[in-house]
Amino acid sequence: MTSNGPVIAYYDALCPICRHEMNRYARHGEHIIRLADCNGDIPADVDREAALASLHVRLPDGQLVDGWDAFIAIWERLPGAWPWLARLTRPALIRRPLDRLYRWLAPYRPRQACRDGQCRI
Repeated sequence: MTSNGPVIAYYDALCPICRHEMNRYARHGEHIIRLADCNGDIPADVDREAALASLHVRLPDGQLVDGWDAFIAIWERLPGAWPWLARLTRPALIRRPLDRLYRWLAPYRPRQACRDGQCRI
């Protein structure tokens, strides 16, 4: 994966865990990562249901990756120990089981029913 330029993370901002994690990454600046709530306006080539089911990231070259590959795409751009975590979990022998575990657990994440005074009925 290329590490030149920022990525765009399409994530579920109604999930407090997801929101906390993405905000932690975003503290490093928009030159690294830009956040896009997949509950709002998203590009036509990003499937909303798929993006709600697992993290999606648009790479600087326009390619979309999802699941564990999306986390790796973010981590390899962050300072500190994050690139090390990306390298450690990139090999298929490690990445594939982690991706399966992530996709199995993701549907059980908490989601807010109301946000900004708006509630779904």
